[in-house]
Amino acid sequence: MKKDYKLTPEVHARIATDLYEAEKNNSPIELLTHKYADLTVDDAYAIQQEGLSLRLADGGTVVGRKIGITSRGMMEMLNCDSPDYGYLLAHTEITEGSPCITSDLNAPMIEGELAFVIGEDLIGDSITVADITSAISWVIPCFEICDTRFNDWTITVADTIADNAAASRFMLGTQPKKLSEINPKSIGMVMEKNGTLLGSGTGAEVMGSPITSVTWLAKKLMEYGTYLRKGNIVLSGSFLAGDPIAPGDVYTMTLDGFPPLTMRIE
Repeated sequence: MKKDYKLTPEVHARIATDLYEAEKNNSPIELLTHKYADLTVDDAYAIQQEGLSLRLADGGTVVGRKIGITSRGMMEMLNCDSPDYGYLLAHTEITEGSPCITSDLNAPMIEGELAFVIGEDLIGDSITVADITSAISWVIPCFEICDTRFNDWTITVADTIADNAAASRFMLGTQPKKLSEINPKSIGMVMEKNGTLLGSGTGAEVMGSPITSVTWLAKKLMEYGTYLRKGNIVLSGSFLAGDPIAPGDVYTMTLDGFPPLTMRIE
C-alpha cells in the first residue's frame, strides 16, 4: 500500500523529539497541524514510530496497543472515518489499588473499556473477526487515562496519531475472564464518579463490538509493517466519552460479570 507522506523523515524525527520532550517535561506544544498544514495520517504514524524509537532507547518496553476514536461521535468530532492506534509501555501501567498521579500530566481524561490479551501472533493480510476471537486469551476491565502533549484538546486526527493516540496511563482489573464467558457486543458498563453515576453503555458503542475494533487494529498494523504479538494487551476503545480528571476524584467502573474496578486520582 503506497503511503502519502508530505514531510521528510528528518521532520518526522524532529517532531517526535518535540513531542517526547513535551511529555517528559510536561510542557505542551502547539498543534502540529497549525505548523504543518499538510500533515497526513501516514506522516503522523511515521512520527509516532519515531517517538516509540526514542522511548525504547530510554528503556521503554512495549506491552500492547490502544485503539482510539472508536465511536461515531468521536469520528465526527475529528472529521475522520476510521479509528487510530497507539502503543502501550510497561511503565505506564497503574497497578489496581494504586492511585493515578496527575502532577506529571497535562490535561488527562479517563475512559472505561475492555482490554484483551492476545494469545498468538496475528500476521496476515486477511485477518478476520473469527481469527481475532480465537486468538484472544483473556478479557479484562480497563481504565485508560488519555492525555495530550498539545496546548488543548482541539486536535485533529493527525495530531493525535502523532501524539501516540493520546496514550498516557492504564489500569487493568485483576480477575480476567475467557472471551467465551462474556458477550463483548452487549456487555454493559456503569461508570461512577465520586459515588454519582457518570454514564452507562454497552460494548456496541465501540464500532459495533470491541472485537471489531481489535480486528481493525490487526489489519492496520499490518499496513504499517508490524503486527499484534502473543501476550500483547489491547485496549479496544471507550464505551463512554472521556471525563476530565482532577486530584481527589474516585472512579468506579462496573462491567457485567466482573468485580468493580476503582481508580483514585491524586
